[in-house]
Amino acid sequence: MRRKSSSAISVANSDISSAKTPKRAMVREKLSRDKSSISRPKLKSSAVGSASSRYSAVSVGSSSAGVEPPSASTYAFEAGKQTVEVLQRFTNMLPVPCANEVLEVALILMTAYENVTVLEQRVKDVHNRIGSLMLVMIDGLSGQEATSISPNVVQDIEDLGGDLRAVQKDLRKISSQSRWLLVFFKNANKATVDACLDRLSDALQSFNVTRAIRDGNMLFEIQSRLKAVNEATGKMADQVDKMYSWLIDKDVHSADSDLVLQEMPELIHLYGRDVVISQIAQILTTKARPRVGILGAGGMGKTSVAVAVMENELVGQTYQPYHRFWVPCVGVTSPITFLQILSKSLGVTQDTKAPLKDILYTLKSTEEPRLILLDNLETAMNVPDAVTDGGLLSTEGIINKLASIPHVSILVTIRSNMLPSDTIFWDLIHLEGVAHEAARAIFTSICPAAADHPSLGELLEVLGYMPYAVTLMAKQAVTSFAQVDGLLKEWKRIGTNSLSQNLKHKMNRSIELSVESKAISSDPDAQCLLAILARLPAGTSLDHLKWWSKRVGRVTSAIGTLNDTALITQRQEGASTNCFVLPVVQSYLRNQPLYNSPKIRRLVLLACCSFVLDHKSEPGDPSSKEHIEELDSEKTNIQSILHGVTTESLSELGLVEDVSDVFAAMLAFAWYQFWTRPSSETLIHLLEL
Repeated sequence: MRRKSSSAISVANSDISSAKTPKRAMVREKLSRDKSSISRPKLKSSAVGSASSRYSAVSVGSSSAGVEPPSASTYAFEAGKQTVEVLQRFTNMLPVPCANEVLEVALILMTAYENVTVLEQRVKDVHNRIGSLMLVMIDGLSGQEATSISPNVVQDIEDLGGDLRAVQKDLRKISSQSRWLLVFFKNANKATVDACLDRLSDALQSFNVTRAIRDGNMLFEIQSRLKAVNEATGKMADQVDKMYSWLIDKDVHSADSDLVLQEMPELIHLYGRDVVISQIAQILTTKARPRVGILGAGGMGKTSVAVAVMENELVGQTYQPYHRFWVPCVGVTSPITFLQILSKSLGVTQDTKAPLKDILYTLKSTEEPRLILLDNLETAMNVPDAVTDGGLLSTEGIINKLASIPHVSILVTIRSNMLPSDTIFWDLIHLEGVAHEAARAIFTSICPAAADHPSLGELLEVLGYMPYAVTLMAKQAVTSFAQVDGLLKEWKRIGTNSLSQNLKHKMNRSIELSVESKAISSDPDAQCLLAILARLPAGTSLDHLKWWSKRVGRVTSAIGTLNDTALITQRQEGASTNCFVLPVVQSYLRNQPLYNSPKIRRLVLLACCSFVLDHKSEPGDPSSKEHIEELDSEKTNIQSILHGVTTESLSELGLVEDVSDVFAAMLAFAWYQFWTRPSSETLIHLLEL
């Protein structure tokens, strides 16, 4: 871009009129010759009236000799505040760089020298003329590509910039004078301003606008058009501001839908869970990207613990109330419904018909920490994958997407002993029965009269210290006015059937969610193994499982299924891992025909007899010590099975004609008891048979 030299721009005040360039002299001469041929149409009265209502008509100062300045009708508008606002909208928006620079200088001239009050009218004339030039320039350039503008026009714009800088220099000198000097040298300053007007008149004609501006209406038209653009832009900006304000004020998690979801349970007082609640709260508030799974069988209080964590004070300091979400998964029937429940629970407002994308967009809208509780996730994990337009959709895939967001923390409750994932590292918290004192506190908080009953400890033990079972049994004591020993006797005899109809339904429902799950009902080996383990009150080690499960086709797969549904619990005891079914679940299964059939009972009895006979020995035999240790590890199970044998059961199991193995096993176990701890209990039972 070519710029004028500083010598061409700096012209002394007294010599401005005579220091015209040859180019300008030629323009003046040509315009003077052509003046007679240029008609000056009058402003229409209607246009003048319209203009006068918005702008004051001002006359322009005289020009140099030989060139008649544009008439008042030509500049019948005032470059006031609205003009400045319009021009300011186009800064840095014109396609020619030098035009943007010219516009910046013009805006400075129109706003920076209003303090020259002595020459107020003359300075206004300068402002008006500059404003006219800028409106014409913007109107001609806006919307065009830089490549479409001719070099001559670019040169004229650069020349105009030089003229404006010269005017700026002159007005700066006047503005810098003191108030008294402004008054004293008023005539000299007036001559300087007149010279500025003269220079601008030449620039206007050199800029080739005299033929474009026929009268003041053209300027009003240009300004009105640019003003309309300005107003439209302003309205658009206001709308954007309102939208932004609306989005900021409106929580992105505030949507509502017709889908009805279960409410998050009320926080209740929990006994014996303070340590685990604090442990989970610490993980959620101190660990990067926390993903926590609360595992265990139904009735252990997983949901209650999770709700207590959500309401924990420490958790509340990290996650705002409106950024903690409870997602009930018990109603999930497919990955699609899982997304619907998730979207409803999160209050997702965006709806692009792509629910997963909407959920992820909502969670990523800000980086504020979020905590999502997926309650009873086992239901969602057991549904089959769905075929969508985008491919297969799975619950695990959805959870992986949620877990990929760094500021989203995930808390899960699930009836399982594991949370399989190839991409998520879970902190797993296994819930088992509470401590004895906590179970006692649960029972006596509901039934205080039982606090000193001698049988309360045994009743809590047969319930496996399961919080839900203890709670229901305490309610049974209150509603039935039964004594603790009576409750204990009935429970041992008929298990969950000893409860009232309502309480039994609640207890059974808690267990049925696992027992009747699709994972179990579709796996016969898992059902068979569960039925066997339910008849072993002490559980058994993985090594001994081969004795009990000889008729189970795929033992490893069956164990996996039972683990997935938390129907078995694994506990490390010394060097071995023991698997067992919770006492409450055992009681429930013994009342279910599928798990208490003669076939299952015969299978377990014969497996027990086989184990005892294979480990029969006498003191002094080389294998005696090893056999005694093996029998020691299974003595509770063996005693429970053998002592349950009756004449009726033998007949029911079809063993009356082939009872020799049963009697031989009972006799061998009686000798074991005699050698290890003198007891005749099994022998007496054998003799009774």
